[in-house]
Amino acid sequence: MNTTTLAQPKTQLGPQIEGILETGTCYSRVVFVSAFTALRTILRLRDRLLRTVENGATLCLTVGIDLGGTSREVLEELVRWDCEVFVYHNPIVRATFHPKIYLFECDSSAVLIIGSNNLTDGGLYTNYEAATRYDFELPADAAEYERILRPLQGFVEPQGPTVCCLSADLIQTLADRGVLPTEADARRSRRARRRTPPEDGAALPPNPFSPVGVTMAPLLPRELRASVPQVSGHDATQPEEEVSPPSDEPRQAGVLVWRKKLPRTDALQVRRVSSHHVGGVRLTQARFENPPGQRIDKTTYFRRLFDDYDWEPEPGRYSDQEHTFVPMRIFIRGNDFGVRNFEISHKPSGEAGQHNYTTILRWGRGFNDTIRRENLTGTVLTLYETADDEIGFLLDIADE
Repeated sequence: MNTTTLAQPKTQLGPQIEGILETGTCYSRVVFVSAFTALRTILRLRDRLLRTVENGATLCLTVGIDLGGTSREVLEELVRWDCEVFVYHNPIVRATFHPKIYLFECDSSAVLIIGSNNLTDGGLYTNYEAATRYDFELPADAAEYERILRPLQGFVEPQGPTVCCLSADLIQTLADRGVLPTEADARRSRRARRRTPPEDGAALPPNPFSPVGVTMAPLLPRELRASVPQVSGHDATQPEEEVSPPSDEPRQAGVLVWRKKLPRTDALQVRRVSSHHVGGVRLTQARFENPPGQRIDKTTYFRRLFDDYDWEPEPGRYSDQEHTFVPMRIFIRGNDFGVRNFEISHKPSGEAGQHNYTTILRWGRGFNDTIRRENLTGTVLTLYETADDEIGFLLDIADE
């Protein structure tokens, strides 16, 4: 038996699970037990997991519904899978279902992972988590495997009054009882929980903690992203560009996520008839590394960076073009220009093997004149991800 300790985010559990499923091993049994389960995460793993079923495995998933951690859309997706799915719930409020177990078993080996990692993008990629991975050689390690697995049987093979087999009728019953949020409701709830301002309206004290960047979760394939409901739509023709005016609050930059020297086209300083500006900043590689030593992939990096915002097809554009609006505070040469909703547009086909840009941050009609007047050619634009719960990004444009 080999035992490995996994500390995330340095060692992400997601790639570990993906690697186990990609070894080509014909598993006889695969079991996932998770307190919270997210739609993006199961969609990302769906093809790999169902392939194990095609290869002869028994696939069993046990999910919890406590604390709104699993949405209706998750259960509606899982009920369509060719596998066993159980919902675990004790109606007593103080008894929350909270285990996380991942088991892969075949005749000659088994992998068991026990830890704090939920079946969510945070749990498998970005959260701070700890887990232990056990690799067993069978039958040599059979006794030790049985010893470790025996106490977990109530979760691995669930039964009893706190367990129900997943069905369409069960989903409707749980929804009618109000214990099953929609995916949009769950996302709204997560955003609302980030910070609760004082009831008396008093200013919050400075945050004693400093933000640290973590590796992002992989981008869900485009054909699957449409399956994830958005929290709300946007009026693409009339976005609310200005969110708030300049603030007296001290500036807090955050974590560096991108930097670029602005050419004339990005700065809207094109005068020749034969040249055209693009109406915004082309989000290119710009030799930027994240993590250090690894050049970013411009075709996916920015779409991943803003993945938590509400994306939708961009009207009147290419079939694969989508956009969202991201509130950002912007400073130009040290002056606060307030918070604006900047439109981010992403077109995967823009690259087309020709090294063109695929993503752009548009300045917006209400801000174009300001950008022209400031004459930002040759300045350096720096993008930070902030610790602010409402305004997640900061743009800082300064002379070199």
